[in-house]
Amino acid sequence: MRASMVAFGLFGLAAATFCQRAPSPYYEDTNRIPVSPEVHPDRTVTFRLLAPKASEVVLMGSPGILEVIRAPKPLEKDEQGVWSLTVGPLPPGFYTYGYAIDGGLRMPDPSNPNLELRRWGATSIFIVPGAEKAVFEERPVPHGTVHVNFYDSRNLGTSRMVYVYTPPGYESSQQKYPVLYLLHGNGQIEASWTWTGRANVIMDNLLAGGKIRPMVVVMPYGHIPREIKPGPTVPAGPADAMAIEKELLNEVKPLVEGKYRVLADREHRAIAGLSMGAAQSLSIGLHNLKQFAYIAAFSGGGNRAEWEKADPAELNQLKVLWLGCGTDDAAYKSVKGMDDLLTGKKVKHVFNPSGGGHSWPNWQVYLSKYAPLLFQN
Repeated sequence: MRASMVAFGLFGLAAATFCQRAPSPYYEDTNRIPVSPEVHPDRTVTFRLLAPKASEVVLMGSPGILEVIRAPKPLEKDEQGVWSLTVGPLPPGFYTYGYAIDGGLRMPDPSNPNLELRRWGATSIFIVPGAEKAVFEERPVPHGTVHVNFYDSRNLGTSRMVYVYTPPGYESSQQKYPVLYLLHGNGQIEASWTWTGRANVIMDNLLAGGKIRPMVVVMPYGHIPREIKPGPTVPAGPADAMAIEKELLNEVKPLVEGKYRVLADREHRAIAGLSMGAAQSLSIGLHNLKQFAYIAAFSGGGNRAEWEKADPAELNQLKVLWLGCGTDDAAYKSVKGMDDLLTGKKVKHVFNPSGGGHSWPNWQVYLSKYAPLLFQN
């Protein structure tokens, strides 16, 4: 027995010695990872990338950091093969970025574990803190729960996911809650409003401040295929929009109303979305005014022809119709046109123009402004 213990001990010592001496392959050597991004006290930010054999590295955004630097900027390489660039000072807020190496596609920063998951590849994210915490930053308040539901869509003949946020106290109560359907943009997925947009954090903070009524937030997937370049047999074009509308109404809504304690009437049902999801929200809401009492579009316009034909009296039955867009956003002209159309038709609505462009800092603020208007009477 003693001999076997000695042998085991010697084996363990040999293994430990081997682990200590075995060098990591160059592509997994964590000792070589540079700090990036490094946010300095003056709000300048330094980006670094170890790429000794690269001939060009460019800082990109989508748009994220591009809203500040305005155009992609090259990094410079030092003697150790570390490329770096310092920009700013940047306004406090939320930023996305990536690198393009030797003319290739944008890639995330391997030094930064914080990612925005997208349909066409992840991109990196970081926050420049301000004097006060932003609405999307975590605080020591009661937290809700984010549920990930898998389901088989009979409508589309495939397996899909839907994220659902339930407010603090949901599990221990018996009450029913109003529901907000929250849609993502063209490059995003069903996880985007939580993992990147931090909708759950925003709702937690608003609830803790007494600014909103507790609600369930449903975040479905807004495309038919998951691939960015679908095969030739996948339908495209206007049929996609109608298929997604059918998916929301015939698959997602029944799942939510059957599984969660939600109030299943028009007065307690809202819809909102960003970019592509804004257009979907305006379309689905307009087609189903008897099912939704609240509609919002963040940085995206609707089908103008359909809204021109709509009866103002019916539109004015909406409790809230909300539009928001950044003045630097390419979508601003379309959204402002929708505002002008609604104003001309004497349709009650809120138009929230803001600075900035087509990015999360605006969409997060828009959600924080729209949510307090919901389900108040």
